[in-house]
Amino acid sequence: MFRTIARVIHEAKREYMAQQAVIKQSILKKEDKQLFHYRWMRYFFTEDTSNAQRPIVELQHRAAWIAVAILFQASNEIPHIADVSALIPFFLLLGSFWAMWMALRPAAKNQSMQQQKQKQQPQLWKRVVLILTFLVTIAGMFQFSRGAIWSFSAPQFSNDGTSLDTNAAILLVQGRNPYSDSNIPELFHRFDINANWTTPLRQGQFADRLDYPSMSELQSILNTSLKSGDVPEFEAKVSYPALSFLTLVPFALFNNYNVLPFYMLSYLLLIIVAWRAVRPELRPWVALLAIANVPMWASTIGGNLDIFYTLLLVVCWLKRDQRWLSAIFLGLALATKQIAWYFVPFYLIMALQHYGWKEAGYRLAIAGGIGLAINLPFIMWDYHSWFAGVMAPIADPMFPMGVGLVSLSTSHLIPYMPTWVYSALELGGMLATFVWYWRICRTRPEAAMLLAVLPLFLAWRSLSSYFYCVAFPAFILFSAQMKPARQNAFEYLRNRKTNTQQLTSTLHV
Repeated sequence: MFRTIARVIHEAKREYMAQQAVIKQSILKKEDKQLFHYRWMRYFFTEDTSNAQRPIVELQHRAAWIAVAILFQASNEIPHIADVSALIPFFLLLGSFWAMWMALRPAAKNQSMQQQKQKQQPQLWKRVVLILTFLVTIAGMFQFSRGAIWSFSAPQFSNDGTSLDTNAAILLVQGRNPYSDSNIPELFHRFDINANWTTPLRQGQFADRLDYPSMSELQSILNTSLKSGDVPEFEAKVSYPALSFLTLVPFALFNNYNVLPFYMLSYLLLIIVAWRAVRPELRPWVALLAIANVPMWASTIGGNLDIFYTLLLVVCWLKRDQRWLSAIFLGLALATKQIAWYFVPFYLIMALQHYGWKEAGYRLAIAGGIGLAINLPFIMWDYHSWFAGVMAPIADPMFPMGVGLVSLSTSHLIPYMPTWVYSALELGGMLATFVWYWRICRTRPEAAMLLAVLPLFLAWRSLSSYFYCVAFPAFILFSAQMKPARQNAFEYLRNRKTNTQQLTSTLHV
């Protein structure tokens, strides 16, 4: 009787195991037939979802959101997309902000439980985003190839910031003051510049108007003003701090006015920094996002200074546990472009939260001293011209333009508001981001990359280049293999205690 019962149990157990094998095979077949699921995706989304791999799963999830942000911004680079509707760039930028915040926001309390239940295969939206990002790398490779070719061609200036900085380096080599001697007639005589790549001012023949001049108006008034020798309608000041053109002095010394290699090198250095800083499991994402980042490639090829100060700020935040190194790179960024100044309050909050008041004071003193030291010779040379140049983006009567809130007025959907309203909105946005960062800084110090430039969306001028150098740097910072300062302190004390105990035991012996 007992043998019969045992045989029945054994047969039932074997039948159950066979059924489970069939079910498992059917599940695997269904998984294999998932939409847009390919084996190469395991390099971007780990198949191991155990507790030990939970941090990697979370980082890859956040990297997918960064890819969404880059896709939104890359869509903004489609030629003539603003001609269809001025609202398209506005909403694309808002979409990129939303995606970046999804990547940067603090983890929810139930996120670990959700990760435990997560399937081995990534969700459909992640697979679609990954495929789309790979497709955008075609445009990224085209931009890189174009930049590499242009680096060995005649200089091409697509914005007046680069041409004015290059001209400033030439003036300095000639022994002249870049801040006082810069002028439009000499600039156009030296370089072949399109009138569309200048910064018109609401004065002279452009006085008492708010709508941005057309290309024909710019060219006509420029030609007229150049003949008279007085060009008040166009910005002629060197409007950045001194390091913006000091980095270009080597080009001026060798009479090579094509400064594009400097900006290409800055982006390549940023990619190298990212490759060395992130966890090995995230390196495929580094290569993918760096190549597919069409907005940053466009900014780099355009010779925008943003790529250089972004490199400095990324190193500053990566090395935040090293007082001198972090503060030095912050000081260099402050001496490069005014947008870097927006990061100072966030750096102060980060230093206060992680290292205390005393350390924060030391760091700001070092950074401020370096920024001042680089600019001090030009301040002493002619402080009126230096101050007028550095404050030009705020003080000079520039036309409203950009992809932010002001685009609703430039497209005539709503009337223009007084400039002080935009300034008040920007200030209110800054105060809100300070409070926001104070609350999340301990867990998300990299959120400063987004929050620092977010108020510019409400400003009188909100150029798209202000926001293009945010997504990839934020990815670098949250993917870096860094330990919180508190953890480093605990490890130091633990090691010190261990060494003391070992020394005591040795003495007893």
